[in-house]
Amino acid sequence: MSQVIKLQEEELQSIKETQGKITQLIYNLGQFEVQKTNILTQLEETQSELNGLAKELQAKHGEGNINLETGELTLTESTEPTE
Repeated sequence: MSQVIKLQEEELQSIKETQGKITQLIYNLGQFEVQKTNILTQLEETQSELNGLAKELQAKHGEGNINLETGELTLTESTEPTE
C-alpha cells in the first residue's frame, strides 16, 4: 500500500500559486497570438493599400521612384508622363 503524506499548507499554497502563474502565462500567450494575428492582418491590408496607391500613381504619372522627403517622382527613362 502506498504511503500518503499530507503536504504542509505553505507547500500546497506554493504549488497552487506556481500553477496559477503558469495558467496566466498560457492565457497571456494566447492573447498575444490573437493580437499578433490581428496586427499581421492589418499589415497585409496596409501593404495592399500602398500597392493600390502605387498603381494609381503609376497609371497617372508613369513608372518611377518617389522621394518621400521632397515629394518628387523621378520617372524611369523608359516612361513618359501621361499628363
